[in-house]
Amino acid sequence: MTYAQVSVTRSIVICVMVLTTSHSANEIFLEGIEEPLATMASAAYESALNSDLSLDPEHVAERWGELGMLLQAHNLHEQAVAAYSNALIEISDPRWLYLRSVAFGELGLLQESIEDLTQVTRVMQDVAIIWYRLGQALLNSGHVSSAKQALTNALALDEDLAIAHMTLADVQMLDADFKEAKTSLERAYKLQPHAGQIVYRMALVERELGNLPSSQEWLLRRVNQFAPVIEDPMLTLVAQYSTNPTFFISAARRAWERGDRNVALEAYRRAVALEPKNVDNLIGYTQLLTALDRYDEAAEILNALERVSPDEGMLWYLRAIVFLEKDLVLAAQDAIKKAVAIEPTAQVLALEREISELRKYD
Repeated sequence: MTYAQVSVTRSIVICVMVLTTSHSANEIFLEGIEEPLATMASAAYESALNSDLSLDPEHVAERWGELGMLLQAHNLHEQAVAAYSNALIEISDPRWLYLRSVAFGELGLLQESIEDLTQVTRVMQDVAIIWYRLGQALLNSGHVSSAKQALTNALALDEDLAIAHMTLADVQMLDADFKEAKTSLERAYKLQPHAGQIVYRMALVERELGNLPSSQEWLLRRVNQFAPVIEDPMLTLVAQYSTNPTFFISAARRAWERGDRNVALEAYRRAVALEPKNVDNLIGYTQLLTALDRYDEAAEILNALERVSPDEGMLWYLRAIVFLEKDLVLAAQDAIKKAVAIEPTAQVLALEREISELRKYD
């Protein structure tokens, strides 16, 4: 594993970056956000705002979109809307439209949410969860007939979408079509019998149909107020940004690419603090430190890595690098022998040869 393809054998990397500020970008206010989110969001905002002119719109939009997901994961929906809007200035992408629609919905901006979802369904016509969200937004805004059509579309694509069956029942109850509502709720209940909201609606429908004993039985079954579980891959991805240090790693790499070594270092430090036993992150952080000639700090991280994974080949390879930079050639040779025994990769063998040559002159 290498960090940004940096050779750890005394390479000199010269990065010339031309930065520009997007004149059309919506401003995003990050004041008052607590750590570590503040550092994560600030680094992502700076990365997106000051994108290299040579980057194509897709890459710039990706940076804004990542910032939007980070903010949305922490329920900062207004800021997330601004980030997704900046992504959409660069390129029209249904991902950012969809996530912005969800953020709009959380803010109670139903018309804006509907507009985004309508655009998304024109591009992604075969995704049930999108049609469900459109139906739900239309229903909440009073467009009952349009909501019914959207929910019908969702169920035509995925008949196992319990939340769509339940929401369609809401539409049918508004139309006083209680028999159809009961059928929809029976389907929803069969799929997710532990969702209390389905059970409660069944009680309401049975009462409207005049089946009072059955209504009472359904009420006795209700043990929670849970809605049916929604499997939404995009929102699952968003949720990962709330606790996952991956975002810091991504921010560190982008900072390195644009020549901002201090930001790269801080971002990697945050990633390691969030997940101190992640072997890959410890290795990556050590490689970054060695590339910046910060060998004492690298040695400390290697101590942490040894406690976590003493049989990791890169641990001993990087120990050899640090020893070599401190002119501890014998210690470097002992370390590289361990690395060779564990994982004799090309870079490990190359360093072993280099150290063997140096030992000739001791």
